[in-house]
Amino acid sequence: MAPGLEKGTDFIWRNARALERAVFEHRFGGGPADRIVRIIGSYQNEDGGFGYALEPDLRAPDSHPLFIEFGLKLLHDCGLRSPGIATRVCDFLQRHASLEDGIPAILPTARNYPRAPHWIVSTGETPSLDRLIGLVGLASWQGIEHPWLGPAVEACVRLMAVTRFSDAHTILTAFCLLERLHSGTAEALFEKLARELPTAGCYNADAPVSGYGLTPLAFAPSPDSFCRRLFSNAQLEAHLDDLAAAQAEDGGWPISWDPPSEMARWEWRSILTVNALSTLRAYGRI
Repeated sequence: MAPGLEKGTDFIWRNARALERAVFEHRFGGGPADRIVRIIGSYQNEDGGFGYALEPDLRAPDSHPLFIEFGLKLLHDCGLRSPGIATRVCDFLQRHASLEDGIPAILPTARNYPRAPHWIVSTGETPSLDRLIGLVGLASWQGIEHPWLGPAVEACVRLMAVTRFSDAHTILTAFCLLERLHSGTAEALFEKLARELPTAGCYNADAPVSGYGLTPLAFAPSPDSFCRRLFSNAQLEAHLDDLAAAQAEDGGWPISWDPPSEMARWEWRSILTVNALSTLRAYGRI
């Protein structure tokens, strides 16, 4: 076992929650994929949303769109589809989202629970069409039929065609919608997003990286990723060098923002560690 993988494995067994352990076992030890689905399903509330700090920066038990994005993105990144989970998620979105105004990241009940400083500002509770596009894209990728989802996909495709996106997170999840569509329209929108990404906020095009932001590896975590063609070999190799160098002495990868608690910090570091090891292995670095 390569030293970086050995140290990272030890970090995960020491610190990760059950969900990230299941993802790690699936990717590195042949663990069952359905265990990941079962654990994600355990975070799903009766209303169809996810709760219980699935995204560690909000420590709330009730459902929030932020948690839904995290859960569906994890299923996407693991290549897993769960029609039951996705259908219930769409039930939640149908009740809380507007195709004209969007959906907020967090609902007002988040004020009752600890949260990271970047979720204390009121903008997190403001409905956003950008946030809606990401959720619709991830839900659509699940491949389900739902009475709300079809019109939502059509509305988001129209919006994508006329809106210039300025945040890398929105562009990342919007690509998930295009990955599902497979049409001439999708290809045109792919090229549009590709032109907008280099100047988007929270995007780090060049390595080395300092501070928070998505890198090309977030869009192409493996050589066969949908967005791999956006980046040159040299660009990806530089980020792979930077990613490998960022591993801390304890085997984990650090975070670059303030979480709401030390437990959240360890949870996030475990998430980043599983993702980093997966990407490094996908590109033959470990």
